[in-house]
Amino acid sequence: MSLPEVPGNDAAARVLVSDADRGRFADVIGDAFAEGRLTRDEYEERLSVAMAARTVGDLVPVLEGLPPATQAAALAPLVGLHDLPAPTQGQAPATAHWFPPEGTESSSSAVVAIFGGATRKGEWVVPAQLTAFALFGGVELDLRSATFAGGEAEIIAVAVMGGIDITVPEGLTVQVDGMGIFGGFDQRAEGPGRPGAPVLRIKGAALFGGVDVKRKPRRTGVTGGHGPEALPPA
Repeated sequence: MSLPEVPGNDAAARVLVSDADRGRFADVIGDAFAEGRLTRDEYEERLSVAMAARTVGDLVPVLEGLPPATQAAALAPLVGLHDLPAPTQGQAPATAHWFPPEGTESSSSAVVAIFGGATRKGEWVVPAQLTAFALFGGVELDLRSATFAGGEAEIIAVAVMGGIDITVPEGLTVQVDGMGIFGGFDQRAEGPGRPGAPVLRIKGAALFGGVDVKRKPRRTGVTGGHGPEALPPA
């Protein structure tokens, strides 16, 4: 069996891996062998590659042909899903238009597209943690008219041979910590917002896919339970 080559100019592929990473991949292919997905020769070859791996690029081919969900789970610890710095202290109280009326429930905590599409836009409540998963499909998240369940929110975006588009409004503090592995994870929308605005952290990975994060003006007329309101000038 011939494993695919890793492009030498892929910065993500050159990230060094640890013994724990090698052991985790060995467990993954061991499970695949036990399930009958790999022959003994394939298992032994991939195990040898995993244990000798120096970089993420060396490990990725070990997953070739395994279910995309298995690949995503194996790669997740390699893509920077660590805690980000806490938001700056001493910010002014958050303005009302970022938050829904008291007692309003958050929207569901997962948006999944498998061989299809899923969209969440308009007026919705961003939960404390939201998972967006695209497998051979596309997910669109538009936060321009959304409110937030709390002062901090986290979106975990994983695209496997699919795409995730996230539109965040101006004024929102955005931190992006994602990795593209044979794919792209756009971090250009990262940056501070207005004092008191919620903090949105976007984490995850794109494997043979893409996660696009872009900024656009917040839509006026977002009620947030306080009547139509446009954002004040910066």
